[in-house]
Amino acid sequence: MADDQASALARLLIGGIAAARIAIGVAATVAPAAGARFQFGTHPAALTMTVRMLGARDLGLGVGALVALGHGGAPLRLWTQAGVLADAVDAFAFARTGRAADVRGARLTTAVATAAAVCGAWAARRVD
Repeated sequence: MADDQASALARLLIGGIAAARIAIGVAATVAPAAGARFQFGTHPAALTMTVRMLGARDLGLGVGALVALGHGGAPLRLWTQAGVLADAVDAFAFARTGRAADVRGARLTTAVATAAAVCGAWAARRVD
């Protein structure tokens, strides 16, 4: 794949991941109890608070990546790498304890977070 094609694909991936991150972030921030019920089957106050905090994290990372997409270069790489770090930690956490903690969809969440981390890492190395 030519460098300009790889860079275009990288930007497309970054934009898609950022848009998904924003959607998840808004949903989790605005309706954390629903997010907690969906993911964990329950929604005690501490879990609802945690879902809201993670939603705000995803919202911030997604908005930052989209803004950086307009600038390219180092800012875009840094925002993308920040998202990769968050996704890798999410994948590790769900893979390690998700099923033991009886988390609904632990395998799916692990797969999605892993895919986002791998795609994001690939894209971060190829953006201009």
